[in-house]
Amino acid sequence: RMAYDGSKGPNAEKAMLGAPDRWLYCPKIGKVIENLFLPFKTPLCHLYDNQIEKRLQFHPQDVFDCPQAKGKKIGMWLDLTKTDRFYFQNEVEKNGCKYRKIAMKGHGESPTLEDVAQFNRLVNGFIADHPGELIGVHCTHGFNRTGFVIISFLVEVMDWGVMAALRTFAAARPTGIYKQDYINDLYTRYDEIESVVEAPQKPKWCFNEEGFEQEDTGEEASTSQSGTNGNSSGNANGNKKKSAKVFADGKMPEVVPLEDEGLKSGLRRQIRDLLKYKRDGFPGSQPVSMEMSPERNNLFFLAQRRYRMSWKADGSRYLIYIVDKFQVYAFDRDNEVFPLPRLNFPHRKEPRHIRNTLVDCELIFDHVNGKEVPRILIYDIITYEGINLGKENFDTRLECIRKEIFEARDKAFAEGRLNRAQELCSVRVKDFWRIENTAKVLSDEFTRNVAHEIDGLIFQPVDEPYVPGRCDSVLKWKPPSHNSVDFKLQIRKVTKEGELPQWIGFLYVQHSTDPVDQMKATKSLQPYDGKIIECKRENNQWVFMRERTDKSLPNSLKTAQAVVNSMKYPIEKETLISFIDKKRYDGPPQKMKMPENGGAQPQTHVGGHRNGGNNKRRDGGGRGSHGQEKRNKVEEDNIQYDETL
Repeated sequence: RMAYDGSKGPNAEKAMLGAPDRWLYCPKIGKVIENLFLPFKTPLCHLYDNQIEKRLQFHPQDVFDCPQAKGKKIGMWLDLTKTDRFYFQNEVEKNGCKYRKIAMKGHGESPTLEDVAQFNRLVNGFIADHPGELIGVHCTHGFNRTGFVIISFLVEVMDWGVMAALRTFAAARPTGIYKQDYINDLYTRYDEIESVVEAPQKPKWCFNEEGFEQEDTGEEASTSQSGTNGNSSGNANGNKKKSAKVFADGKMPEVVPLEDEGLKSGLRRQIRDLLKYKRDGFPGSQPVSMEMSPERNNLFFLAQRRYRMSWKADGSRYLIYIVDKFQVYAFDRDNEVFPLPRLNFPHRKEPRHIRNTLVDCELIFDHVNGKEVPRILIYDIITYEGINLGKENFDTRLECIRKEIFEARDKAFAEGRLNRAQELCSVRVKDFWRIENTAKVLSDEFTRNVAHEIDGLIFQPVDEPYVPGRCDSVLKWKPPSHNSVDFKLQIRKVTKEGELPQWIGFLYVQHSTDPVDQMKATKSLQPYDGKIIECKRENNQWVFMRERTDKSLPNSLKTAQAVVNSMKYPIEKETLISFIDKKRYDGPPQKMKMPENGGAQPQTHVGGHRNGGNNKRRDGGGRGSHGQEKRNKVEEDNIQYDETL
């Protein structure tokens, strides 16, 4: 099945997922704060009882009956979790209590300004109408998110100091907020970051019976984007910090993440602005899988407009932002920032380094003479020297990469201004060809000569701008045997009445709090619990391929469904080549309305030419087309990969 169960409230199937990680021994309820707030962990409904010892069970009614309330009425219940699987809303409302939900991400991301503002509005409105009543507040464990919003209210509305509010919450809910990044964010918002206090040691209930720290897998098994890595390591206080991300799977150890959080935030904001991208996360353009399903046939796009084609390398994707000399930064799929030392981009005409340039590329490792040689293959450019090239057609963008970056570096090497041996790695322009060369690129002769793994093809529309985020007109084709989905794996022990317990691997997509599918949790799969794994479909079931160490988020539901469609309705190599030979675009392009995607503005010239529809220069178009026709004229006989550069 590939369906997301979005039904409201818990059910027997959702209860099979078990209690949240680290929940069992987490203290149930804290003390009342300022005669107003009662913090507690999420209760679980009776559907979970057969999995939990009686003494550890905690139901919504237990909150209303608790002695900590000292007889006061709990008039409002604020649920900060991002799931509905824990209990039924009417279990709260039957006590004459208002239930309100503010779904907060958690998992390495403190409540946003909007979250806090909504919390404050609800609390202020309730106080005015219900003086003397209590407000119950819970997230999954009732510590970090719960503490953050209560402390924010005390500071913003009641004019407390951050330190006093932290101590008060810790006294009512020992040990208080134990995540350092949450405390840092409180000081950043309301005080001076230089005054920040150190987080307490992680409480004992965060560790299992053997004394090992349980993995923080997102509290509700949610895969909401948070910009953090799922892997973790402890600090001296027992806090789980974001693990140090590695560049290129650790094969280039001198490249390490940027430590300056302020600079990192500023760089992320700059590339978002350059791309006019309105969302969080990695802003690079994302292709979609090619499919011929009843719902969608994007193979036909190749018959409607000009496309270029290249091989799809099994490498690592990066945006590279060239600010100036000694200021070159790579952004990975998790939007982590890596300064790139010893990588220079001299200006082609002036004796200086190029500036304010943003390119899209992949890092591959060629196998040459028994060694792995790193190479950056640049295949698109968004900004050059502050000039917006993203709005130009693809041929123009590719020509700019060739002349202003690749040839400029080549010239500097020839003149002795750069030393090839001292550079971090080689930099090349990735070749794209007319799509009638598809058969040659898929031939054994070509793939044998490429010194790294190829796992498909990329089809890039010529007459469209660079689109950040998902772009439905940029297509990726993989042989049916290579199609795969990246899931987040959660392994749980499932007990059914009258049956022996069994371990099941539940598979999650991005932004899901419930699994979309499952697989058998073999012993060899156990080390990947909580990780992002790549899976393929065999014999109507998911099969593990590898861990995706370059990603901390799984595919979105839409992407996963598209891949599943490509598995159900595969496009074989022979079908692809035959379609291109017989039906590829060979005339004036037709305008077609493309769906909005990736936060970009709707396209108004998709498939069209900026010269008013004149199709005389079919291989050029726009600035930089001189020489492009000559190069394309020899493309048919010059499909090759040069590993010597």
